[in-house]
Amino acid sequence: MDKQLKERGKLDPKVMLNNGTSMPQIVFGMYKIDSESCEQTVLEALKAGYRHFDTASFYGNEAALGRALNKSGIPRDELYITTKVWNDAQKQGPAAVRKSFEKSLAALDCGYLDLFLVHWPVPGHHVETYKEMEKLHRQGKVQSIGLSNYSEADYKELVDAGITVMPTVNQIEVSPAVYRADMIEFFTDKAIIISAYKALHRGASLDKTPIADIAKKHSVTSAQVMLRWGLQHGLAVVAKTSSPDRMRENRSILTFSLDDEDMALLDGMTTKEDIAMCSALEEKWKRSL
Repeated sequence: MDKQLKERGKLDPKVMLNNGTSMPQIVFGMYKIDSESCEQTVLEALKAGYRHFDTASFYGNEAALGRALNKSGIPRDELYITTKVWNDAQKQGPAAVRKSFEKSLAALDCGYLDLFLVHWPVPGHHVETYKEMEKLHRQGKVQSIGLSNYSEADYKELVDAGITVMPTVNQIEVSPAVYRADMIEFFTDKAIIISAYKALHRGASLDKTPIADIAKKHSVTSAQVMLRWGLQHGLAVVAKTSSPDRMRENRSILTFSLDDEDMALLDGMTTKEDIAMCSALEEKWKRSL
């Protein structure tokens, strides 16, 4: 293994989880990376320095991700692997959740999972899903368990059901264009780290003021501004690209800082209507599960 490749990912900032483990804050997202190109994409991401990979059973690329990670020669303990259990397994009950986990672990061929998430809080099922994940955690098959797309009410339902292992992470949509300050505060007050997906707002806000102006001020790209904003808010930031140049660009966010004025301008982009629309779409989706 190339020495530079081995050393590159060690520079990543990490966040401490509530169970005493740590998680790399810069995350390579695997959503919509097809299995045919996945291996090469992951190998390029590893060369760029990524060590935290976020996938899901629903994405259909766990096996390709696992092959690439094993080909790289990077030791397992220097990698961080997150995956998620999909809605169909939740509806079928705890045995199906365990089977889904075992299938994911076999596909990834990585020995254990660093982080296993409930992909969506399926009404009437997500509590027993989480309790099955608690068993996997107690059995040492998963280092940390957590949530994705959970609202405050969804979380309270878990707590009221008497869970015994606290979630470490809640992965939700967050960016300067969708800054969910109240939700972030709710979960961080409970020592649950927010992992931000759509951290680049799928490119829809790159040319907007004040993002573009702040990028010009610091001689960086708009994408770097958006990701740096997430880091400075203590979030894990999930971004994906198939371009090696953009992989390196999206990681080059540790050599500059946003000042208080920058952060305030970015924080102020989101309106109450933006938050309401995002929450309404998520709740509509949950009701359809």
